[in-house]
Amino acid sequence: MPEVPSPAVAPPITEARRHAWAILARAALTAAPAVAELLAGLDDDPEHAAARLTANPRVFGLSADLAGQAARDLERAAAVGARLLTRDEPEWPTTRLTRLDAPQVRGYAPIGLWLRGPARLDSFAEHTVAVVGARAATDYGQRVAYDIAGDFAERGWTVVSGGAFGIDASAHRGALEHPASTIAVTATGIDRYYPSGNQRLLEQITAEGLMVSEYPPQTPPSRDQFLQRNRITVALSRAVVIVEGGRVRGSTANTARWARELARPVFAVPGPITSASSAGPHTLIRDGHARLFTHAAQVIDDLNTTPGI
Repeated sequence: MPEVPSPAVAPPITEARRHAWAILARAALTAAPAVAELLAGLDDDPEHAAARLTANPRVFGLSADLAGQAARDLERAAAVGARLLTRDEPEWPTTRLTRLDAPQVRGYAPIGLWLRGPARLDSFAEHTVAVVGARAATDYGQRVAYDIAGDFAERGWTVVSGGAFGIDASAHRGALEHPASTIAVTATGIDRYYPSGNQRLLEQITAEGLMVSEYPPQTPPSRDQFLQRNRITVALSRAVVIVEGGRVRGSTANTARWARELARPVFAVPGPITSASSAGPHTLIRDGHARLFTHAAQVIDDLNTTPGI
């Protein structure tokens, strides 16, 4: 099993500073470029940036009650045992998220991350892999995802997925069969177990692993949020394994595009040539955007011999 470095120890940030980060995190949901530019112009000082936003919220297209909303976000998170991880803290995964701010990437790094669960985000070190795929998965796809995730977990790797039905759920369940954590990156508020049909699974993940979201409590689901969520799933992972998915459209194809933008290697699982569910992985392999995958050792060996990923 890979060694996990001891987490860095640092004094906790003040309540006022955490509130400032909560203001920026909420503002970034609708005005991310403006928040990023403001932070950069103020030497990444969150309290000064939050003061500027709350002094003139309408200039940035934000609610006049931005500070109050952020305070309630922190209260609601604490009520369900969740917390806001800020860029001030050593737990923040700087090396994994920095590339989201690169000029050639069409996204942006989250201002903060809401976490729910006992694990520390930095405790996973560099041994994370995303296992994702179609919600409408076949029995074959679900079994493969379960086995693959279990294989990674058995080798000490953490499986990252989206907590959705189908491949995501099977990957989480496979990982949870072994003494390794799994991360669910969700597209709704951190206080929600979504989809509700996966509530028991997500409860187990928050009991043993970690649920991660950039969305504060009470944020409902939307299509755009699911697509934006994929960039964090990819960014937190060293590689992406796609089990099943559509050829062009949908969340799985979107995840593959994020992987290419963030320079994460993509591995795709082959399936029956008659299965529409395997059309996406087959196309990725054919077009040279993914490597054919059949075993966790292939990914681990490739990552161990490829520096800088």
